[in-house]
Amino acid sequence: MVLFKDAKKPVIKHAAGTSAEAGAKRAVYVEKAAPCMEACPSGTDVRKWLVAVAQHRAYGRTPMQAFEAAWQTILEHNPFPAICGRVCQHPCNLGCNRKSKDGAVAVNRLEQFIGDMAIDRGFRAPLPAVLLEEKIAVVGAGPAGLAAAYHLARKGYRVTLFDAAPAAGGMMRYRIPRTVIPAEILDAEIANILALGVELRTNCAVGRDVSVDELRRQHAAVFFAMGLQKAAEIELRDGADGLGVLAGTLPGGIPETPGEAAQQAEPKVVNSVSVAIAQGQRVAEAIAAFLQQRPFVPRTKGAAIRSEKLKLDWYKPAAPVQPASEALSQEEALAEAARCMSCGMCMDCETCWMYCSKNCFVKLAKGDHYKLKTELCNGCGKCVDSCPCGYIEMN
Repeated sequence: MVLFKDAKKPVIKHAAGTSAEAGAKRAVYVEKAAPCMEACPSGTDVRKWLVAVAQHRAYGRTPMQAFEAAWQTILEHNPFPAICGRVCQHPCNLGCNRKSKDGAVAVNRLEQFIGDMAIDRGFRAPLPAVLLEEKIAVVGAGPAGLAAAYHLARKGYRVTLFDAAPAAGGMMRYRIPRTVIPAEILDAEIANILALGVELRTNCAVGRDVSVDELRRQHAAVFFAMGLQKAAEIELRDGADGLGVLAGTLPGGIPETPGEAAQQAEPKVVNSVSVAIAQGQRVAEAIAAFLQQRPFVPRTKGAAIRSEKLKLDWYKPAAPVQPASEALSQEEALAEAARCMSCGMCMDCETCWMYCSKNCFVKLAKGDHYKLKTELCNGCGKCVDSCPCGYIEMN
């Protein structure tokens, strides 16, 4: 499907406007969340990485460069794309606006393809720009603990993971069959986290091999991310020195800030790896806020734009790709990503630029989209009526 091409701006004949004909409102850009982003437990910018692949030619990238850019975008929130592509319940697919036309984009299969490709190519997450002095302990090397360690390490903190099991992975290793998550996939994505400088101590049980007091003395913060184990068996308290001790009660029991007291923890079974990963990220952000002595403000998601606000007829029909095998090929991945409609965000389709008779839209470099000259706008609303993705409003 060709969405983007060089086009000569057409001449649109219209009656000369007068002040009486000009509308009071003016065109404005209003970015909306796409349903895939709103539904993602980790808050991954699904639209951003899909568009990076779909528009790789327009950005002057090879397919492989586009896949790597997409992988880096996913890693801003989730260090386990190859795993989540296999086990996540993919609510992103369920909310996709494309299903109102000819079928939802297979985000989960694309995520798996990109994660597997990154492993095959030996891609590594970027190292932190600075290395901080604070040491942080994470007890439990399941998806939540690993995700917390990953995000803290990316911020420059020195993280040590403690786990009583012989190997890291938690439920991903010991509860989910290897037919679902192959060992080499699990090991590779964990290795990418450890490559950030995270220290892993397996066969190390808190209370047997290391005490809570020892963890408190040696670390600026401690996160108990024991998942399915009984966190209430460990003494959890706040020290007078302000050291935060967190009990990971998944889902929903994580204190708002690391300094909150956690006297009792009743862990619950977590059926979603992606939810545990999201909670690990949330704890990492809370710990960083605590250590930096600033308020912890949880991420919020804006309301998503729905299909009734889009111009579905503008998009060419493109049925979901039917892969020849369980895993997508490169060609299939490119074709499936091209089905993304960039809901709520400019995709440089040039429609507004072509239909504006007042020359309000000025092309910028790829990725910067357009500059809108509101002083030239007469409020006719042609840009809103023609924008397929619902990015422009009259205000």
